[in-house]
Amino acid sequence: MVIDEVKTVDAKLCSRVRKFISLNLNMITSYLSQNLQYGLAVQCPPPQGVSDDSEVGFSPMFDIWFAEEGHAQDAPITPEHMNHARICVVFVTVCGTAMREVLRTQVPAPHTDIYQAILANKGKLTSRPGKPLLKQNQINLVFPQGQTIGTLDQFDISLLYILIRNVSAVKPPVNNRWGDEPLDQPRDTSLWASVERIQSFRNHIIHSSDGKISRQVLEDYWTKFEAVIRDIEKVIGGQMCSQELERQKRQVISVYEAC
Repeated sequence: MVIDEVKTVDAKLCSRVRKFISLNLNMITSYLSQNLQYGLAVQCPPPQGVSDDSEVGFSPMFDIWFAEEGHAQDAPITPEHMNHARICVVFVTVCGTAMREVLRTQVPAPHTDIYQAILANKGKLTSRPGKPLLKQNQINLVFPQGQTIGTLDQFDISLLYILIRNVSAVKPPVNNRWGDEPLDQPRDTSLWASVERIQSFRNHIIHSSDGKISRQVLEDYWTKFEAVIRDIEKVIGGQMCSQELERQKRQVISVYEAC
């Protein structure tokens, strides 16, 4: 948290770190229990020669930690911030699981499993002429030991989207391409359309400019998530994703009802 060799403390950075910690603690406590509370404090080490149980005054860092309070760049966390945090959790967990199941089950012939298919396409993914499909950090995840395949659970939605698009048996319908917007009227319920919708959700949610969404927008996302999960499960079977989505939805509703 210092900005030069003489250890000048960056007050704005301290404030942002505290804000980040508070946002995540609020999100965690809202899921664990509506009665769970916490407080913010700074533990200051005692000066040399002073025992740990002695009363020690706050260091200057304590004041800087709470610097900029009330300013625009350190505005208090609002319910809209929490809505954005909640929808991010749901998206990463539920939609991420759905994408993994799509990739896991849609194995192209003649391969026996998706890991074999990914390995067979290693050259296409890592050394395509001009520009590889995967970035170096993604290559390290997919091929951690060169000729072995990483675990799907470690792959985020962006990486899963690339693999589904280039390795799996999922193909766009006639007159459609990867990257197109799927039809809603009449609704395209193909796996391709579901994958494209999830990728579109990611772009809108992750790149939100202010990290805030209203309750109305939150509920709209619930409806969209439910529809795309239903479309996927109709094709690949199972109810694991829809059940987890419903569980998380009940948690969020209980938080709202308690407020």
